[in-house]
Amino acid sequence: MKHLVFLFLIASFCSCKSSVPKDILPPKKMQAILWDIMQADELADYYSTSDSSFRSLSKHVDYYRKVFAVHQVSKDDFTRSLKYYQDHPANLKPVLDSLQHYEQALQEKDTVPKQHTKPIVADSVKRKLLIRSHTP
Repeated sequence: MKHLVFLFLIASFCSCKSSVPKDILPPKKMQAILWDIMQADELADYYSTSDSSFRSLSKHVDYYRKVFAVHQVSKDDFTRSLKYYQDHPANLKPVLDSLQHYEQALQEKDTVPKQHTKPIVADSVKRKLLIRSHTP
């Protein structure tokens, strides 16, 4: 009887766990990619409003390719994963909530006085790749 109760408890915990299929990007990776895509969109929108000759649509596509390259993900993998998360809102909610917490953490980090030891290495694609590669 004890074994039956134990198996029932294990089965109930496993059924409540929200896991994603193996061919779908895990939530942490999806969160990082979505964050960098939002940063790329913001960067492209900024340049398109300040420079009338800026090719906004082509730069969006270019920035997205760079984001996918940085995260070593194909466009198809991202699209398939995004579709999965849209079809499974219970799995998407933690990803989107974590984006808000990620932004708040970055803002708090920016308001903390900087120490004079090592420079802080940013993990955003905006700082890694996009600013250096911008040529209007």
